[in-house]
Amino acid sequence: MRLPARISFTAGLSALYLVVAAILLIVCWQVWRSANQYAIDNEWVSHTYKVEAQIQAVVARLGTLQTDAIGYATFGDEARRARLDTQLPQMENDLSALRELVGDNPAQAARAAALTAGILHQSELERQLVEQRHATGKVPESLQTIGMSGMRELAGFMLDEEDGLLLQRRMTTENTATLTRLLTSAAIVLSLLFLAATYWIVLAAHARSARARAELRAANAKLAQALASATAIGESMTKLSHFGEMLQSCRSIGEVRAGLGAALADMLPALGGRLALINPSQNLAANAAHWGIHGLDAESIFAPEDCWALRRGQAYPLAGTNAGFVCKHMHWPNPDHPNAGYLCIPLAAHGEIIGVLTFDAERAPDASERRVAISAGEQIALAIANLRLQETLRTQSVRDPLTGLFNRRYLEVSLEREAMRAARRNQPLAVLMLDIDHFKRFNDTYGHEAGDALLAQFAEVLMNSVRAEDIVCRYGGEEFTVVLLEADAQATQRCAEGIRARVAEMSVAYHQQQLEHVTVSIGSAMFPLDATRREDLLRRADTALYAAKKAGRNRVAAASALNATPD
Repeated sequence: MRLPARISFTAGLSALYLVVAAILLIVCWQVWRSANQYAIDNEWVSHTYKVEAQIQAVVARLGTLQTDAIGYATFGDEARRARLDTQLPQMENDLSALRELVGDNPAQAARAAALTAGILHQSELERQLVEQRHATGKVPESLQTIGMSGMRELAGFMLDEEDGLLLQRRMTTENTATLTRLLTSAAIVLSLLFLAATYWIVLAAHARSARARAELRAANAKLAQALASATAIGESMTKLSHFGEMLQSCRSIGEVRAGLGAALADMLPALGGRLALINPSQNLAANAAHWGIHGLDAESIFAPEDCWALRRGQAYPLAGTNAGFVCKHMHWPNPDHPNAGYLCIPLAAHGEIIGVLTFDAERAPDASERRVAISAGEQIALAIANLRLQETLRTQSVRDPLTGLFNRRYLEVSLEREAMRAARRNQPLAVLMLDIDHFKRFNDTYGHEAGDALLAQFAEVLMNSVRAEDIVCRYGGEEFTVVLLEADAQATQRCAEGIRARVAEMSVAYHQQQLEHVTVSIGSAMFPLDATRREDLLRRADTALYAAKKAGRNRVAAASALNATPD
């Protein structure tokens, strides 16, 4: 028996719906799985960055511990000893955090355990040196036992392992993003095929009831909306992935600021944005970048407590004008747009809030824009924090922590370079070796903290007495070195005498007490007149310095005026 035509049409259409719905459900499920896997892969990438940052933090703190231990063992600086006592528990916390982060990786966990054992052993050696210095009041003979090359090498192995993992996880993330695009494309093709099939069925059944046509139109509208949503999600994920890669490739915060506006304007075209960074004192936030068309006015400099997002430590969206709950750094300039709104996103990484990212428009950001903005904020915060950490590590490697001057390591490298450049250009170069007269007596009279204040003031006098292109270094203890570029003997003598005079007039106040004036002895050596090699040039300047000391201190002696014959 044949079924009625209406029943056959309904059954065929229902079967088609079921088949296409099943296919779309499978595709959507696969898209969801890919999106979920992308989120997981992104979390692993973030985890890898956290592990690398923690390893670098451990190495940086280890260097601080070593510097404080050597500083106390050498000079008996009680401030360094007190700082060492506070740094040791923090080092144990850092090591514990590192072991927890790499607990999922047996190989890294073993390295973390070995690194912990080595650092604890080194810390015990440092503690023994500190106790020996404290007990005897003398510089320990075993000072050379302090070393951290082995721990640095082990930390380097861990960083290499994490870099390898990071590369693998980035490849996985790219593969997941590619799969998501393919699945989204498949969903679009299937949806178009379904629309074509539906159109053909509706055209063939034109004489059917209006109710059936209305149901089909409603189904088409829902499908188009789902398709648009899936396409928008796929595009946002792709843009966010590319945005994160570009941020991690930046080498300075300036590069981040320069490219930030264009990237965020592409992802969130309907919103204007501002980036404000908090200063090192944590008392002011200043705008570092802005982009797009704004619906609200904003303060260029404001206190962090003026922002609800910074107070609460999480994103703070508002759409109204309730003055009791509006960030004080945002203002409604136009009463004709009362629905204008904004979104503040705190930028936090490594346990520190570094700034706030603000989006605003003539309407409040919707849910999808909010998700994209928060994800972008997390990536910006991590990138800026990593760049700041890298800059700190670079500065610590070449700067003396007390005076802020370059250290001996930087002097040796830069003097070699400048001597070669002077020889190539046939230009003179001078080296000044300076030593504060009777510094030990000053330390014994006023204490090491007063001695540190004197060294800091002396360093400031040196910096103000030379040109910006000259190199000023702390050679060690109370001894300093100045490299004068393109300076002949007369200019060198004038500069040295100027420094000597300013030091004699220098006044140091400590604990509301005016300390006694000090003098400085200076020895100078000229390139290539006195020496052509870096080692010889420093030695000749040092010889001239001791000649100035022997002649009565508070004077300048030139190597060329000595009777000794240069090598």
